[in-house]
Amino acid sequence: MTISTRLCEFTTSDGERLAGLHFQPADQERAVELALLMVHGVAMNFYTGPLPIIGQALAERGYHSLTINTRGHDWISKAGDLTAFGGAAYENLDDCLLDIDGALEWLGHQGYCRYVLVGHSLGCIKSLLYQGTRQRANVVGVISCSAPKQFYSARAMDQPKFPEFMAQAEKLVADGKGEEFLWAPVGGATGLFSARTYVSKYGTHEKNDVRPHAGRLGCPLLTIAGSAEHPYFPAYAKELAEAAGQKLGTYRIVEGANHLYDNHESDVIEIIVQWMGRIES
Repeated sequence: MTISTRLCEFTTSDGERLAGLHFQPADQERAVELALLMVHGVAMNFYTGPLPIIGQALAERGYHSLTINTRGHDWISKAGDLTAFGGAAYENLDDCLLDIDGALEWLGHQGYCRYVLVGHSLGCIKSLLYQGTRQRANVVGVISCSAPKQFYSARAMDQPKFPEFMAQAEKLVADGKGEEFLWAPVGGATGLFSARTYVSKYGTHEKNDVRPHAGRLGCPLLTIAGSAEHPYFPAYAKELAEAAGQKLGTYRIVEGANHLYDNHESDVIEIIVQWMGRIES
């Protein structure tokens, strides 16, 4: 199927300018109400990682989708009126609510009125946090691809020095130095964070444990993880699906897949297409 790909831009209610790619089947004559909104992981963006590949392939299967930047795109980027700094090093987790609001508003102006949120990695946390908070009736499904256990107690168990990094970040924030940087482990590598951002994303508040949000989505949830990822990814996928409940929660493991689903994108696409049948019926 021939598809069209369009670069788009939208502005959040607090003035953040964000971009995305809109994938559409080019030869589809009937009006389509449903669109998938795809949210990237930490320091990624709308054109890297598995989501643009999946969005393009789904358009070839007849689905409409929009892959977006959140204000946490890339490690450091231009933000606001393009005179400020943003990116993963600077974002607050709760800002994703305004980012997704803006993207859904843009899709609404294109004629869509029903949505499925699709997150990868940190984008899963943002998607689940969003729908668990907003509980929008026009969000009819959520897909979580490799949600991380990024909340404090899980990180403290997996990373022996994590409490030390958090204590350092909390002290900087308490001393009015929340914009100062620290280097800290993230996803098997080392990331650059403002102290404020580090506390927002991984702090002792544990608001980023999205299992409670999975239980109040009000719509079906599909969770996916790769068997070649860190064991906590498949475990958390199962826990999130169970939190959604037997009627709404579904989880699938992609054998041999790593965190980015390299060379396994087609497996993810088939899982999504099969699951979408229950959304469309």
